[in-house]
Amino acid sequence: MRIPPFSFSILRPSRGFTLVEVVLVLVISAILVTVALRSGLTISDAAKVEETKQEMESLEHAIVGNPALQNAGVRADFGYVGDVGAMPPTLAALATNPGGYATWKGPYVKARFAQTSDDFTRDAWGATYAYAGGVALTSTGSGSSIVRTFGNSTDNLLRNTITGSVFDVDGTPPGILYRDSIRLNLTVPNGTGGMTTRTIHPGASGYFALDSVPIGNHPLRAVYLPGADTVATFVSVLPGSRTNSELRFASDLWAAGGSTGLILVPNSDSVAGSPPCTDVVFWLTNTSGAAIVLTSFSFSWPSPTAYYAEVRFGSAEVFDKDGSPRGVSGTTYAMSSPQTINPGDSVRVRVQDFRQTNSSGGGSTVSMSEANMTVALSNGSIFTMELPPCP
Repeated sequence: MRIPPFSFSILRPSRGFTLVEVVLVLVISAILVTVALRSGLTISDAAKVEETKQEMESLEHAIVGNPALQNAGVRADFGYVGDVGAMPPTLAALATNPGGYATWKGPYVKARFAQTSDDFTRDAWGATYAYAGGVALTSTGSGSSIVRTFGNSTDNLLRNTITGSVFDVDGTPPGILYRDSIRLNLTVPNGTGGMTTRTIHPGASGYFALDSVPIGNHPLRAVYLPGADTVATFVSVLPGSRTNSELRFASDLWAAGGSTGLILVPNSDSVAGSPPCTDVVFWLTNTSGAAIVLTSFSFSWPSPTAYYAEVRFGSAEVFDKDGSPRGVSGTTYAMSSPQTINPGDSVRVRVQDFRQTNSSGGGSTVSMSEANMTVALSNGSIFTMELPPCP
């Protein structure tokens, strides 16, 4: 049997990584880690930017309302500004009533976590929003500014204009004769937690304009003073707007003047006199086709307590009681001479010198500012005037 010869293999030693290869691996690993970290940070920052922008939008809606919220096609939400009539002094005023304001209807914004009730005042990085009562909100937490504006200026939010016209049922404007017999009242928040009513008379064409009106839905009312006829509406005032509104009474008010033929028209200075507002002034107009003769009158008012000295129809003095007794509320007096008002004519009536006591001299003067006076005349005419504030 043949035995195979021995075979030998040469075992070569295994070769390891060189230093250069190790360094390359480390460098590549470092680059990959750096890229991964940067990508992670970029994703995190992008999320914080988006979170901050969403919160800033919520704060804008809290301040000036969300225009997407509507009722029957009319904007229903005007935020803090629409309720209070002023810009919030701080963002905290959106969550907490800043001064016991009756018109404040917040909270307009809510904290995300009960443990941090003011977290809405800080961005996603924890930096406090910059807000100074204007129309811009700024986030600086990202290292650069993120700004959200919600108006060109505060004037766009607080000083808008309402214009319009007032007519009777058939579209007739009041004209020069009746313009002072119509009072327009607009009620708006006063900026300090209360409400105020702005009052004007229209022009002869019926046109009127009210400026410095804050955004919001505001009640507008027109009153025809002789008969207390009233027409009312709500006006929706948008930022930077000039809103127009037409008011139309349900009656033919400036037609032929009713059954007595007389129309009472308050004068532009319905309360006058010196010292201020001790006289009441108005006009009587004959809208009938025949002369009207007046022989007596009475003037009544619930307050203040006051007594008058003289009554003049045009240049004629028909009542003179400078001494005692003076004219008393609710008492009918005969005119010292009958007064005739011809068809189409007007006469200016002045009730003068209201004073505190019904005695000689009458004591201290009394202002008739904002009193409600009823005028009754011998031909059956009865009119009620809501006197304006003392100018």
